[in-house]
Amino acid sequence: MKPKTIEDIAKEAGVSSATVSRVISHPELVKPKTQQKVRAVMDKYSYMPNLLAQGLAGTSTKTIGVVIDELSNFFFIEIAEGIDRVLSANQYSMLLCSSRWVEEQEIRLVKSLISSRVDGVLIAPIKEHGKAIQLLKEAEIPFVVVNSASSEPDISYVCCDNQEGGRIAARYINDHPREQLIVITGFEHQSIEHRMQGFSETLSEKKYTRYSLIETQEDGYQLVSRLIETAHIDTIPTFLFVTNDNVAIGIINRLVELGIEIPSQVAVLGYDNIRISSICRVPLTTICQSIIETGELAARTLLGLIRKEQTEAQQHHICPKLVQRQSG
Repeated sequence: MKPKTIEDIAKEAGVSSATVSRVISHPELVKPKTQQKVRAVMDKYSYMPNLLAQGLAGTSTKTIGVVIDELSNFFFIEIAEGIDRVLSANQYSMLLCSSRWVEEQEIRLVKSLISSRVDGVLIAPIKEHGKAIQLLKEAEIPFVVVNSASSEPDISYVCCDNQEGGRIAARYINDHPREQLIVITGFEHQSIEHRMQGFSETLSEKKYTRYSLIETQEDGYQLVSRLIETAHIDTIPTFLFVTNDNVAIGIINRLVELGIEIPSQVAVLGYDNIRISSICRVPLTTICQSIIETGELAARTLLGLIRKEQTEAQQHHICPKLVQRQSG
């Protein structure tokens, strides 16, 4: 569908083009009822102001918008740290936003960043082909996807090779079999799907008397009670593969409190290698995906696009590795 112009928005809203322009640039000059009517039409067509037409082309704000899923997640905190290292060294500021895993919030944030005339956007999208990515493409603003691989050849991204990470996890577990294996995953996300693809194709299930997959949003600390009740991990020798370190660390903390031996009774393998995984109550064996370096590479890639040092999409896969500690 052909993008709507300011004249199209004005016609459907029953106002002048000048009124639409004021709603965008100086809403305080427009009556609330008129604003509401105009914005309803703009939202209907996901209309974004044409910055070129406003004479703003080529004006750098030296600001980069960063949209991540959770500000409280140590993984994304370290991603943001890597991004900030590169941006600060290049005299750019970072505008950090959280979608909280809500697609409507992600769309609203992207619209706001585009309207704020940031020089570029780094985004960890909820969906590969979501509306937020489409808005960035339509606005022709430089952007780089973080923590997801895109199947579209014109989209730049930086992510871990999650399928290989899953294979590494499976090979390690194959070499350390227990009577029971439980895999614990969280939010539905491309990165988790790819980890599980690599894991499933490599795992030797025949080595396990019991094998189960748990998909949950439950906190790891709270999850232990359910695992004891339903899977009897306190009496059956068990290996837990947890697809993110935050949940794995919560599980370890609760197991220690209950006096359940790690790793002799329950072995735990995490994924991410967040900073605190090395200093939790039983240091966590995990799959490392170089989180800070991922943020740094994403920021460098975006600056290259902004400066037109790169004219084609840049797609980077970071190779994961096993970090063996005391939990498994």
